[in-house]
Amino acid sequence: MRIGVTGASGMLGTALVAHLSKLHKVFATSRGKGIEGKDIEWDCFDLTNIQLLNKWLDRVKPNVVIHCAAIVNVELCEENFVLATKLHVETTKVMSNYLNSITGRLIYISTDSVFDGKKNKPNSESDLVNPLNVYAKTKLMGERPVQLMTNGLVLRTNIIGRTQENSASFAEWVLRCLIDNVPLNLFYDVNFSPLHVYDLSLIIEKIINNPIFGLYHCGSSDSISKYDFGKKMADIFQLSDSNINRVSVDDMKFNASRPKNMALNINKISTALEYDFPNAIDAIKLIKHQYNNKNK
Repeated sequence: MRIGVTGASGMLGTALVAHLSKLHKVFATSRGKGIEGKDIEWDCFDLTNIQLLNKWLDRVKPNVVIHCAAIVNVELCEENFVLATKLHVETTKVMSNYLNSITGRLIYISTDSVFDGKKNKPNSESDLVNPLNVYAKTKLMGERPVQLMTNGLVLRTNIIGRTQENSASFAEWVLRCLIDNVPLNLFYDVNFSPLHVYDLSLIIEKIINNPIFGLYHCGSSDSISKYDFGKKMADIFQLSDSNINRVSVDDMKFNASRPKNMALNINKISTALEYDFPNAIDAIKLIKHQYNNKNK
C-alpha cells in the first residue's frame, strides 16, 4: 500500500515509518528528514502551506494517511492559537476532503486531553468533551472533518517512547532527571493511560490491514498517575527515586489549564481489534528494553 505519514520525524512518526516501511511504500513528510530506508520517500515542507500539502497529496495519491503532525507543546499552543488551528484543523480538513475524493483513508492521531478531567473513572468515547486549553480545543476541532469521512478514523491516545536526539518525551525527561538526580516534580493528581509508540505502530498496522472507522480511545489497559509513573520508572531502571517530589498540578503556574483525569476506557477498540492491550508498566519495561539495546 501507499501510506502517507505526517509528522514523520516525530516520536510516533518515526516508529510508524520504521515499522510500516517493512511491508509498504511510505511517503514521509515533516519539516526535517527522519529515518531513511528503501521504501521510505521523504518530502520536507511546512504542512500548513496548503498549496504544498495539496501538491504532495496529488503526487503521492496515498491509500492511507496517518496524520501525526501536531504542536505537542501545550504552552506554545496557548500562545499561538492561529498556528495550532492551521496545523490541527485546516490541514486535517484538506486531507479529509482529498482522501474522501479518492476513497482513501485517514487516521487522525488525537489526544486524551479533550476531556475536562473531572470524571472519576476512565473516559469513554461517549463521554462529553470539554477541552481546557488551545491544544486540546484545536485537536478536537480536527476530529470533526475526519468523523464526517466515509473512511476516517480518530484515535485518542497518549504516547510515550523514544524521540529523535534533539527533543525529549515525558518518559525520556523523567529518565534523564532520574539518571542525573535532578529534582523532579510529578503530579499525583494527574492520571493517564500511556501507550508506547512501538505498540501503537503495531496497532495501526493491524487497523490498516483490518479497517475500523469512527472514534476510538487507544491507550494502555489501565491508568497511572504521573507521580507513580516516575516511581515505577525509577524501580524498573533500578535508580534512586529520592529526587521525585509529589506535587499537585493545581500548584503549577501554567498558562494552559490541564485536565486531571486523562485515563482512557479502551473496551471499544480492544473488542473491535480482538487485541490484548499492554498496561502502563509494560510501556515502561519496553522503554527499558530499548534503552538497554541502545547502550549495548
